[in-house]
Amino acid sequence: MNGEQIEHVRIWSPWLRACHWAIAVGVLFQVASSWGMTRDAVDPAFWRDWHVIVGQLMTLALAARAVLMFFPGTCSWRELAPRRSELAAITQMIKFYLTFTRFPLPAWFAHNPFWKPLYLAVLVLLALSALSGLLFHSPYPLAGRSAPALHAAVATPIAAFALFHVVAVFLHDLKGRGAFVSAMIGGGRYVHVDRGGPFGAGRPKGPVSVSVDAIKTPDKTRRTP
Repeated sequence: MNGEQIEHVRIWSPWLRACHWAIAVGVLFQVASSWGMTRDAVDPAFWRDWHVIVGQLMTLALAARAVLMFFPGTCSWRELAPRRSELAAITQMIKFYLTFTRFPLPAWFAHNPFWKPLYLAVLVLLALSALSGLLFHSPYPLAGRSAPALHAAVATPIAAFALFHVVAVFLHDLKGRGAFVSAMIGGGRYVHVDRGGPFGAGRPKGPVSVSVDAIKTPDKTRRTP
């Protein structure tokens, strides 16, 4: 690996990871409890009560994630906006999926460029789910639908996203070199860069946060607070 070195860099803050896992586990439980509420063989009231409780906890986690969007670093809303320079990486990701992982993965630092707009979309859907859940018995319509109808409508794409996200992350970790799952657990992952890049000579001490652009252009490297 001429000119290449591997750095273990902190990417995700503890607060962002806590929000991520609270929402992720919450979504899985809500899907399971929704199924339980429709089955006569189990106690629907039990699942309904826990569906409400977990939904309220998820709403708090979602609100915290929304607040984090206004902080600098990889939790910022700006990091969820695709950049023009990432179009090539997005195209590579599409080829990776269409060829069933035979096409090589592109390099990215924090959020996968292909999934960025999907992350924003699912956060909006989660917000609609939380709002319709809180106003479930309200007589007033939301987005032209009753609260129960809206709650059921957004549940399907959220569940589909969760399924595809789990499969995609597994494939990324299997075929990639970045330890993506470990990053969301411990906060850092491995970054393969040139020695002359932002993580080479003169690399700042302590955690750093860079975008895909910064990996290509060293002068865009910035510190996290």
